Amino acid sequence: MLEPILTDRAPIPTSGYSQALRVGNLVITSGYLGTAPDGSGLVPGGFEAEARQALDNIGAVLAAAGCPLSAVVRVNVSLTDISRFAEMDRIFREYFAPPYPTRNTIGVKELWGGAQVGFDVWALVE
Repeated sequence: MLEPILTDRAPIPTSGYSQALRVGNLVITSGYLGTAPDGSGLVPGGFEAEARQALDNIGAVLAAAGCPLSAVVRVNVSLTDISRFAEMDRIFREYFAPPYPTRNTIGVKELWGGAQVGFDVWALVE
């Protein structure tokens, strides 16, 4: 059974997707960019601000599912400029602790709204 997760502490879907789905003890999020929860678009401040907001959005969705960031087992990262990997990794390490989740990082041509970085995660909840 699929349980949709919805919180106003992260951007509310305006098209055909869920913020996250819970299936048993697995929570899978949609992809999150550095967009403000109020729907006003990308946060100002550049790459670091976008990365932090994207991870904060994921944290809010996971919290709505009763799941902490420490329960994340898989992270997928999309970067429009792969040379920003080290910067992303520095920020990532502030949100996640050892043992770090598994991670896949890819370079992409573009992301919605001109975003520079996006994340989606898989987590296990009690």
